[in-house]
Amino acid sequence: MELLTGFTSKEFIEQITILQEIESQKNQEVLPDLLELCKSIPADGSLSYMLENALKAVLSENEVATVNELGLEHDRLKRLCIQLSGQKQFKSAGPVLTGLLETTREPDLLFDIFSALSLIKLPESLGVFQQHMTHSTATISTLCIEMIGSYGDSSSVPGLCELVETAEQNDRFLECEFATIKAIEALGAIRDDRAVSFLCTKIHHRNPRARQVIHEQLLQIGPDILPYLSGYFDQYDVDNKIMAANILGEMGSREGGDILVEAMDKGAADHPNTRFAIYEAFGKFFFMKGLACLVDGLFEENETVLMAVVSSLDKQINPGVVKKIETLVCAEDARRASQSSRLIRAIISAKAVSIFEALYKVPSVAGLLVERISVSNDPEIISAFMEKLNQMTGAQAQADAARLDRLTLKKVGKKVLAVDGSAPILLFYRSVASMLGIDIVTAVNGREALDLLEDGQTFDMIITDMNLPVMNGIEFIREVRLNPWLADIQIIMATTESDSSQVQLAENAGGNDFLIKPFTADSLQAKLEGLIF
Repeated sequence: MELLTGFTSKEFIEQITILQEIESQKNQEVLPDLLELCKSIPADGSLSYMLENALKAVLSENEVATVNELGLEHDRLKRLCIQLSGQKQFKSAGPVLTGLLETTREPDLLFDIFSALSLIKLPESLGVFQQHMTHSTATISTLCIEMIGSYGDSSSVPGLCELVETAEQNDRFLECEFATIKAIEALGAIRDDRAVSFLCTKIHHRNPRARQVIHEQLLQIGPDILPYLSGYFDQYDVDNKIMAANILGEMGSREGGDILVEAMDKGAADHPNTRFAIYEAFGKFFFMKGLACLVDGLFEENETVLMAVVSSLDKQINPGVVKKIETLVCAEDARRASQSSRLIRAIISAKAVSIFEALYKVPSVAGLLVERISVSNDPEIISAFMEKLNQMTGAQAQADAARLDRLTLKKVGKKVLAVDGSAPILLFYRSVASMLGIDIVTAVNGREALDLLEDGQTFDMIITDMNLPVMNGIEFIREVRLNPWLADIQIIMATTESDSSQVQLAENAGGNDFLIKPFTADSLQAKLEGLIF
């Protein structure tokens, strides 16, 4: 065509103008000349870029020509047509692309072929993705696994399960490969009985990142997971029970709550970490059986577990609950007096302002509560209750608010960053650290904690949980250790994990010490005192 006659001898500006005109009009008559130019002009620079744009514009309107070029030997044209076939979803390209897989060895070109097939998504291409789901090139295997999920292919479930299982082996669990994540997501997309059942058995996968993705998938599946978690607490160990309670709490359904109540009634929640997780779950949604379990939990002697009970009850306060707490707090016999003291500490440490307001009306209790606030040495706790007192009527409330406002707090000049997804645990950290005069800043996930560090905040110690949303504790520690300015900061991993492999994970990531939950205020205090002295 005359438009391209003598093209290579023209001025650059004129060449660009011609190519822009072709790209705009998508004139099919220039296609043969465009193809020849693409073969002769070097694949670099602005001219080459504009030439390819013009060629793609013309070929996008010509499926036959695009597919014909797939079989030619010119790599540049072949790649362009492979990519265009996928983008335009040219169905006739499917068999040709599948045939190219037999002769192509170059990884990048192979990936382009698989990508094009994934966009075209012909039913007969499923076999190709199945065949290559364990391809040695990671980008190809993960793409194939992702496509198997998008096809909803139940026949691939055993292979996907094997990938997730393999990732738990001793030589593999320290890192979570992208293929493992994609296999979990594919199982979540397929959602047949085998896939859902398998995911429920893996809620305590040895790798924290894999665990996190499994939980996300199960929550997306929703109520269909409940039959697989029914009876779960009779079969599995403490770590699995904690994970199940966390998931059921996030789901927030009455049916899920019934599973947790049954576990409590049958004595399957005999470990304090399991009860903590269940009580915390009951605070995320309301139903009467759960509330009854929380009231029973007021007799818990473990201080962290009692914090979970009080925190959850504070969100569901009613006259009956208040009366029960009042009875316990006002008890005079020795055993109940001890529990009364624990309960008052828990109410204040948990910043349970609704319970506080209800109990403050009892004169014999009001003074005990205010006294506990005054010795907390925590500005956040003092501020929360002082605000509540200022909202209340009566001279005594105003006098107590003024008393709290005049307090002088002890400080030792040390600062700790505590990272945990559980509000009661963060409040427990605050109460212990504040009593020692240590300033404490809290974050609910690794990403939030990392943002604090990247914003320039400095800390003398970091305490982090392992199982965190958004960014888990292992990922967080690794990111911290990449910063040379933070190389010497002491990091303690505090977790419910009981498997020795999880200790290895923390140590490999750069953790200095391990603190197994449930720990007492004394054991946490001992760790923090090591920071001071």
